[in-house]
Amino acid sequence: MPVFPTAPIPPSEFMEGFLPEAFAASGALRDSVKDLETRLGIKLEGEGGGEWVVHVAKGGFRVEREPRDEAAFTFVQSVGDWRGALWEGRGGAIGRQASALFRPDQWPAAAGPGAMGAPPTPAALAQMQSLSGLMRMVVTGGEGGDWRIDFKLGPGAIPDEATTTIRLSAEDAAAMERGELNPVEAFMAGRIQVGGDLTLVMQVQMIQMQAASGAAAGGGGSGS
Repeated sequence: MPVFPTAPIPPSEFMEGFLPEAFAASGALRDSVKDLETRLGIKLEGEGGGEWVVHVAKGGFRVEREPRDEAAFTFVQSVGDWRGALWEGRGGAIGRQASALFRPDQWPAAAGPGAMGAPPTPAALAQMQSLSGLMRMVVTGGEGGDWRIDFKLGPGAIPDEATTTIRLSAEDAAAMERGELNPVEAFMAGRIQVGGDLTLVMQVQMIQMQAASGAAAGGGGSGS
């Protein structure tokens, strides 16, 4: 597995150099997508940003700098927040979960259906194409200020406004990661604030749960 850069490097160098090599070196990840064909988009906004598409095809990966309009699922983030999560610990527990996409040695293990902000499991990616909307997660009160990541569900243009916004504090995100705070109880108590279309969140969770159940029923299949 290629060594993860110890210091920030330009997004283009990371996406077009490190990331494809890391995907190719992850045997477990290749096995998990051996029957999958889909596209995962990445859009980084700001200086040095751009759009990339991770093409997943029957166990193979390639990363191309191209428009992500046809991607089934797209990560949208500022260059500063992307860099902050990967190298500065910004976003706390949510930042670590979301940035697992860019750490193939941690993906898809970090993408469980109970992990808020985590990348979708490979089995869930194809189903994401049936959804439409922009889900935004904002972590407040953390070191370095508020941190944000958007998830565009389904292909098409990225809307100007989020369909659904989920907001929580860095402290509560850390408590949930440690198992000290139940997400449902946090939501009922208003510690997780959801604005906009709650249905979109429920649809995403259902897809993740169904994908996880299917993987369990298949024994995680390694095939030959």
